[in-house]
Amino acid sequence: MKFLTRIFLFLLGIFAFNEASATHNRAGEITYEHVSGFTYEITITTYTKTSVIADRPWLEINWGDIPVGAELDSLPRQLPIQFLQNDVQINTYKGVHTYGGPGIYSISVLDPNRNENVLNIPGSVQVPFTIESTLIINPQTGHNSSVALLNPAIERACLNKRWIHNPGAYDPDGDILSYSLVPCLGQDYEPVFGFTYPDEVNPGNDSFTIDPNTGDVVWEFPLQIGEYNIGILIEEWRLVNGVLIKVGDVVRDMQITVELCDNNPPEIEALNDVCVEAGNVVSIDVNASDPDNDPVLLSAVGGPMTETVHVASFSFNGNNNGTFTWLPRCEEVRPGPYQVLFRAEDTGNQVPLTDLETWNITVVGPPVENPLATPSGNSFELSWDSTPCLDIFTQSEINQGSYKIYRRVGEYGFEPENCEIGVPEYTGYSLIGEVNGLNSTAFVDNEVFFGGQYCYMVVTCFPNGAISLASEEFCGFLNKEAPVITNVSVEATDLSNGEIYIAWSPPGELDTEVFPGPYRYLIYHSEGFGNPQNLILETLPQLEVLNPDTIFTHLNINTASTAHAYRVEMWSDEELVQSSSTASSMFLELIPDDNELTIAINLAVPWMNMQYDVFRFNNDLSDFELIGNSTEPFYTDTGLVNNVVYCYYVQSTGTYGDPSIIDPLLNNSQEACGKPIDLTPPCAPVLEINADCSAETTELTWNNPNNTCADDVTGYNIYYAPTPENELELLASYFSPNDTSFTFNAEGLEGSIAGCFAITALDSLLPDIDGILNQNESAFSNVQCADNCPFYVLPNVFTPNNDGQNDLFQPFPFKFVESIDLKIFNRWGGLVFETTDPEILWDGKDNESGEVVNDGVYYYTIKINTIRLSGIEPEETSGHIQVLGGSNQSTN
Repeated sequence: MKFLTRIFLFLLGIFAFNEASATHNRAGEITYEHVSGFTYEITITTYTKTSVIADRPWLEINWGDIPVGAELDSLPRQLPIQFLQNDVQINTYKGVHTYGGPGIYSISVLDPNRNENVLNIPGSVQVPFTIESTLIINPQTGHNSSVALLNPAIERACLNKRWIHNPGAYDPDGDILSYSLVPCLGQDYEPVFGFTYPDEVNPGNDSFTIDPNTGDVVWEFPLQIGEYNIGILIEEWRLVNGVLIKVGDVVRDMQITVELCDNNPPEIEALNDVCVEAGNVVSIDVNASDPDNDPVLLSAVGGPMTETVHVASFSFNGNNNGTFTWLPRCEEVRPGPYQVLFRAEDTGNQVPLTDLETWNITVVGPPVENPLATPSGNSFELSWDSTPCLDIFTQSEINQGSYKIYRRVGEYGFEPENCEIGVPEYTGYSLIGEVNGLNSTAFVDNEVFFGGQYCYMVVTCFPNGAISLASEEFCGFLNKEAPVITNVSVEATDLSNGEIYIAWSPPGELDTEVFPGPYRYLIYHSEGFGNPQNLILETLPQLEVLNPDTIFTHLNINTASTAHAYRVEMWSDEELVQSSSTASSMFLELIPDDNELTIAINLAVPWMNMQYDVFRFNNDLSDFELIGNSTEPFYTDTGLVNNVVYCYYVQSTGTYGDPSIIDPLLNNSQEACGKPIDLTPPCAPVLEINADCSAETTELTWNNPNNTCADDVTGYNIYYAPTPENELELLASYFSPNDTSFTFNAEGLEGSIAGCFAITALDSLLPDIDGILNQNESAFSNVQCADNCPFYVLPNVFTPNNDGQNDLFQPFPFKFVESIDLKIFNRWGGLVFETTDPEILWDGKDNESGEVVNDGVYYYTIKINTIRLSGIEPEETSGHIQVLGGSNQSTN
């Protein structure tokens, strides 16, 4: 329901002409701006005929939320009228309204009427002028102000000459904009009846299009003089948690006047979009030319020209040249680009023509400065200066912003190209944390290990969703102030008598004045890869930090079915100095497949492993032998025999990359055994079908995958469904790979060959790892469907005289009919016979009297329920029957 509230707006101008019989509305739009809370200022802009006195000092507006007669929040007023050439004036109305809460509100104006003789709006003088915009209040996306349209909604074009327009939409929130053409609106806020786009008024070699990204409207070849109106829908989209959500729209109703003129449009040299860091100047020369050598006037509109804190300038230098200059600062940083629209207009003609060039400028935030990574035990303390843009934000905005911290091992040497914001994935950096609040400039990274160079970058996340350039890379090494585990190596594999060798290097850079000793180590243990909490060893006190008491063998444990993790603490007398990082043993998991085993190497260690050597037990040698290696924690051993046991262990080669640590670090996994099993299904066959309605069969044929993409197919499953909507079910099975055809007939299926078919291939039937017989089945082949060819024909005469010849009315042999609904009538419309049996078998007797009907012509209607692939489909028809040899009465 449309709720109307009248906004009284007092005109400040006096009209010079009095044409009371004419109407006046040419074009217009509704825009809005968020004030506070749920309060918005609404602006109505209309373009009307100056020569017509029909303009009123008020308009009726539909706020979209209040009933007729409700009290207004404020009275709007009209700004001074702007007069244009060619009998056009711009009227502006403003009003403030407060909404009750979140919702979708359609703000609209309906005003009688449009100007006459609009060629693509039949009877335009009788059509109301309606404009509409959508205000969306959504807590998820935040408040929104609509676009501002910086170019007027009235333009002129030349017959048979290319015409281009852009509304010059500026979005103060930096939202993503999309553009589309829509019909103009009329009575009841509905599209105008009979509306056509301008290129459809006089169809020919013509096109009328809009660029959905830039908003450029292009009419390639106007073919008829006159006035035209179009609707341009401008939608706003906001990225929220990686999802684009619509936050509002504006529909501009625009008028184009095509005139006869001898002129060609100018051309602007193409421009490349740019990116600039806040605080840097962006400047570009804009050049145009004209095929008729007419002087060209260059101008520019866009957000940077009028709507930003720091305003850009465009100077026309003459000679078809102009210069754009802008120094954006932190206030202009936002996620989306700013759009500048350059306009070239030739001069000295009755109808000046234009060319447009849309140019995008992205302003990105500067990086944070003076980042520092300070080692502290087994962690890095990171710090940096606040964003250079901190001073422009309120405290609430500061709290909404954040810093993201990225890390990698080893320096990359990242140099962002063309304002490359954030930290690209290709650098190998990973996000490790985020600090909320732009005045919070510290982070502690505990997920680091001794021996590696750790490098970091910091990125600012602005309150409006913009992302800054990354900081410079800053790196560091941990000091050796804690014990460093070097070995967790399985020496014996057993469920209860397993052994693991543990070794560590003492903290050679420990400040012994702070920690004077005596020193001892505590070793903690846990099964699996978790945090070790169980104390299993405490060494005797030693006077020196560098003492030999740094090895231990853990006995009588289960190394066959679980990994083991360890952590070493160093104590100075009764004070904890530092704890090592946790290190685990390698634990192998064997993953079987057809003639192969994949060895997955599971571990959690603080050092870097460069290589994994894989050993397999050789029964002939009664020992393990090296069969290969991998730089990744997995290895696939191929060419094996299914259901034969194979045993392995892996030795890793690692390093801390530090000269004070033994190198290389060699550690063994447990011994693990497994059997390869065929778990890979064969490839699917390719199915073809041939339906034969006369034989009531469907022939299925398919290829043998053993000839193309498999080597172990032993049979096939054939699947069937009566319709495409039904699920395929097993119909039959073959147990030879060479049986590649099947005949499907209608027996037992209501005489139907309709249905859908698919084939799967089966491989060898072998026991799995638990000894259970297993057979792999391929995916479905292509699904092929066949349909019936229903056939049902009735004779046009029969003789129910009991002479044994043609005594029954029945159909000729029919196919694929489930039932019928037959009704036979006499010449007066009386029903004499009906049945649902497709065989009919009418002996000529009246259903009511039981007597044979009179000779004569009878009329019938019949609905034939045919059996088709899609199900039962009725077919209706009618006809006449001649009854002969029935009753001798003269009437029927």
